[in-house]
Amino acid sequence: MKKIFVILSLSVILLACNNKKNGSIVDSFKTKQMLAHKVFEVQNGANELLNPYAIAISGNTMTTHNLMTPDVFTTIDIATGRIIKHWGTRGQGPNEFSGRVDMNSNYSETGLNVWNITLSKLYFFSTSDLESGLINFQNIPVKIEDDIMDRYNSVIQLDTFLFFASGGNHDKLFALFDTKNSTVKEIGDFPPEDDENKDLLSIYRKMAYNGRLKYNNSLKKLVYVSIASEMFEIYNFNGSDVEFAMGNYSTVPKYGEVNVGNARTVVTDTETNGKGRNIGVTSSDENIFILYQDYRKMEIGKGSPSGSIADIILVFDWDGKPVKKYELDCIVKSINYDKARNRLWAIHDNPDPEVIYFEL
Repeated sequence: MKKIFVILSLSVILLACNNKKNGSIVDSFKTKQMLAHKVFEVQNGANELLNPYAIAISGNTMTTHNLMTPDVFTTIDIATGRIIKHWGTRGQGPNEFSGRVDMNSNYSETGLNVWNITLSKLYFFSTSDLESGLINFQNIPVKIEDDIMDRYNSVIQLDTFLFFASGGNHDKLFALFDTKNSTVKEIGDFPPEDDENKDLLSIYRKMAYNGRLKYNNSLKKLVYVSIASEMFEIYNFNGSDVEFAMGNYSTVPKYGEVNVGNARTVVTDTETNGKGRNIGVTSSDENIFILYQDYRKMEIGKGSPSGSIADIILVFDWDGKPVKKYELDCIVKSINYDKARNRLWAIHDNPDPEVIYFEL
């Protein structure tokens, strides 16, 4: 049975034809290394961690994004394993959160940026605030219109005034926001392989290119990964602009527009789109870690739903060269790199969600 999954949010792509690669992304790796997980023991209130969805690391703290608890976030002291606080109110008012979020260490690595995708709001929480019992909401104005047709999936802060965003509703695919000069520069074209869908509105085309961004402040580089294919790209930041560096296009999303009830959206075919797809991405100063779903291992196309789960991590350096392939001893749905401890954190359903880590 052919399986499809619905892409409900927006992202982007920029193609350089002379950099195109053939074959699957996993064919770049000749050897593999097994990684065994360890369970992170929460010392107080472990039963309060109901369905954590994603993790972000800031200094000595871990913050989880929770789906089933009254509070949106939980911050934990990594050294002691003790919960510092539950925080974040659900809603659409000031300092409230609705729907999905994207969490990243900020550009100066002094705290955590939280992008509320649904409400188009960006916040900064300093490491010292996260370590304390209180929480200080610092709203960062990015001047993105609060319009569902202008929704951005991932927003990365490059410096005090510059922000790079994936998604949106325009003919270009990325946007560089300069809040100091109140300008927006649109960047990126659809790949030539996507010409068969060129008559679709750009918003529906970009639904298929949903993805995530990560920023390396020391190298001034960004990585974008598609989560409907094996494609990823690397960009350079020169202090005022973002420039394409390289891309891997072993596959790009295969999709079509459909009507679901009274809404229009796109569906992406998971059976004819290479050997697998990217699920998520995290990074260190030296490497990019892509959480990769192998269709055959997850039995995609054999009656099982795909879901955002995987047990393979593909490691590339910041020039896009393959470094290492990890095979995990369990299935995870989120990864985040911890620089201080050189480990990968993850969420694992066993069968209830728990926080685990892999020593590198």
